Amino acid sequence: MSVPSTPIRTPLIFDCDTGIDDALALFYGAAHGAEYVACTVTHGNVPVDVGSRNTLTVLEALGLDEVPVFTGAARPLAQPLRTSEYVHGQDGLGDAGVTPSERLAGDLAAVEIVRLARERPGELSLVAVGPLTNVALALLLEPRLPELVRQVVVMGGAVGAPGNISELGEANVWHDPEAAALVVDAPWDVLFVGLEITMGTALPPAAIERIGATDHPVGRLARRIMQHYLDVYEKTLGVRSCVLHDPLALALALDPSLATYRTVNAYVDTGTSRSRGAIVGDLRASRAGADPTEPGTIRIVDTLDTDTFHERFLQALGA
Repeated sequence: MSVPSTPIRTPLIFDCDTGIDDALALFYGAAHGAEYVACTVTHGNVPVDVGSRNTLTVLEALGLDEVPVFTGAARPLAQPLRTSEYVHGQDGLGDAGVTPSERLAGDLAAVEIVRLARERPGELSLVAVGPLTNVALALLLEPRLPELVRQVVVMGGAVGAPGNISELGEANVWHDPEAAALVVDAPWDVLFVGLEITMGTALPPAAIERIGATDHPVGRLARRIMQHYLDVYEKTLGVRSCVLHDPLALALALDPSLATYRTVNAYVDTGTSRSRGAIVGDLRASRAGADPTEPGTIRIVDTLDTDTFHERFLQALGA
C-alpha cells in the first residue's frame, strides 16, 4: 500500500529529550512535512547534555545540519532528576555505536522558544515529546505564549489508561508534574497524545521485517538504534515490536486528520501520593462540549488510523 506524505510544510519547534523514539519521530517528521525551525532539549530519557548531542547526531544523519539545537532544563522544577537509560541505552540511542555529533548546541531553550514565537506569531507549532519543563519555563517567561503559537501537541499522559512509570503516571508527565500542570492550566488548545492511544501503535511483525530489509540510510540507522528498544518492549508486549509514542505526536501535529479527538477537563496530580504525575481527565459524556482553550482543558485522541500511520512511518525509513 502506498500512502502519500503530507504535502504541506509545517514549521515547528520540536522540544525533545532525544532517546530512541524521539529519533524515530525526527525521522518521521523529516519525511512528512516537518520544517524544524529549532529543536529544544530537556532532561528526560537521558541527561539534557546527552539529549542535545543525540539531537544533533540525528539531524546530521538526516542532512539537517542547519537546524539549531538549544539545551534547556537539566532537571525538573520541583523533584530530583530521573532518567530512563534502561529503555534507551546509556547513550540514549540504543548503545548501537552511533558516532556522535561534534557540533555544540546553544543554550537557554525556554528563551529560544519565546524568541521564536515572538518573531513568528501564529506560525509555529510547538511539539513537545519529553518532560514539559522547557515549555513551562517558556510560559513563565512569556504569559502570552498561548497567543503566539499556532498549535501545541504533547506526547504525554495516560487518561483513563494504566501508566508506564507508575500505576497511573506516564513518564513525560511524571518526570515533571509541576511543569505539566502549568501546561494543562495554560489558556491554549493543547493536544495530549497519551498512552491511551500510543500503546495501540505497536508495529506488527511485517513492519519489523520491512525495517530489517531496507537498505535506505535512514532505515539502516533506525534499525540499529531500535534493537535495544525492541529488546525492552519484547518483555512487555510478548512479541518483538515497539510502540511509537513520540512519532505519533509529531504525526498528528503534521496531519491531524489521522485521528479523531475529544475534549476533557483535566488536572495533573502534583501531590505526594502514588498518583503523583497522573493526568486525571473527566471522561463523562456531559463534558464533551468543553472549550479546549479554557484553562484546565485538554484534547486527547479518541480514534486513530493506525494502518496509515504505520505505513507513513515505514515510508520515512525507506522500508
